Amino acid sequence: MFNRKILIVAVAAALVSACAGAPTPPPKLLEQVQLREETGEELFAKGVEAMKAEQWDAAKEAFAKAAERDPKLANAPYNLGILAEKQGDLAGAEAAYRAALVADPAHRGANLNLGQVYRLRGALAEAAALYEKALGANEFDVDYLNNLAVIYRLEKKYDAAVGSLRKLLSRTPKNPEAYKNLGLVYLDQGNYRLAEFVLAEARNLDDKDAGVANNLGMIAEHNGERRQALGLFKRAVELDPACYSCRMNVGAAALAFRDYHAAHEAFSTAAGLEPNAYEAHLMNGFALQGTKQAKEAAEAFDKVLSLRQNQPDALFALADLYYGPLADLNRSKGLFQSYVASGGPKRDVAQQRLQMIDMKIQAGATSAEEEKAKPAIRKSKGGGTSIEDMDFIPDGAGDEDDAGVAAPAGDAPAAPAEDADGAGEAPAGA
Repeated sequence: MFNRKILIVAVAAALVSACAGAPTPPPKLLEQVQLREETGEELFAKGVEAMKAEQWDAAKEAFAKAAERDPKLANAPYNLGILAEKQGDLAGAEAAYRAALVADPAHRGANLNLGQVYRLRGALAEAAALYEKALGANEFDVDYLNNLAVIYRLEKKYDAAVGSLRKLLSRTPKNPEAYKNLGLVYLDQGNYRLAEFVLAEARNLDDKDAGVANNLGMIAEHNGERRQALGLFKRAVELDPACYSCRMNVGAAALAFRDYHAAHEAFSTAAGLEPNAYEAHLMNGFALQGTKQAKEAAEAFDKVLSLRQNQPDALFALADLYYGPLADLNRSKGLFQSYVASGGPKRDVAQQRLQMIDMKIQAGATSAEEEKAKPAIRKSKGGGTSIEDMDFIPDGAGDEDDAGVAAPAGDAPAAPAEDADGAGEAPAGA
């Protein structure tokens, strides 16, 4: 019995000894790496850097992620709105600014820029309602009052515009922007002497303001002093080469003198300054018609229709181009039909063209080759495009070239936001 116990112990000891000779390695520890998600502020900062580097797609992606990560970060959708405007996407800009106002109803930049988008779309009532609501929080805000006065003037609510500006001047009596807009109200009302007096006061307060020179040029234009007007418009451009309305008026004055090349240069520059403003593309189309660049003119009118669907002047001009030099009767017919449906003032002329198109189509003259083989309906005296050679003003141009484009104050967009928690009006550097 004793020997049996000894044997068992010996066997057990041998087993332990054997195990000790070949130890089992400890299990490896699995490294669990948890990647920290970037915060909304960090993503926003990436977007700002991308904007400064003009990497628009990267900026858009970063701001979109920032807005998704932190829905309360109002400056992220706000900057998305600015990017959308840069790309000519007014619908996208509107949606983004609305999102910014959901996150922060008092976001000043979003309110200012959304109002401008409404104005560009022709939604004046919406713009007025937006500014009126914003003024509820600060009834003497300079930019809101100025912008609201611009909208009231465009709506021809002149008493309301004057009231808004007088309210502003009661607190900031030395405000040249307010005097500039007040002068425009009087100009629209046909009170040229009072308009000139008020604009002179604006010039006394700031003699380097391009808008004041521009608007004084409009008064000279209304008084029939076209050369003086052109000089004032050019002076305005010298003071501010980026003044959209000043460029537009230089172009309009050039059209009045039938200098279509100079008009095209001015309008194309204006279109580059404000790519979402349909008027610049429209007038550029008229100028290009004058220089006999039919294809380029059609592209300009197509751009107008992409910004303002069924804009009557663009519809008629484009239909006329396809009726004549571009020679596509079916396209022309569709455009004239759209023009008639839009209620444009040249409906009788459009109906006559439609009858002629039907006759030509029935006769089989539908191809561009057949139409181009025919003599042009309108032809310059020498076939050139200089002022001396032109014997007509393009259709539609006469409706616009004397009106002038006012330089309203306070309607510039607010700048992109660089600070995730800021007000959205710091210089962007982009």
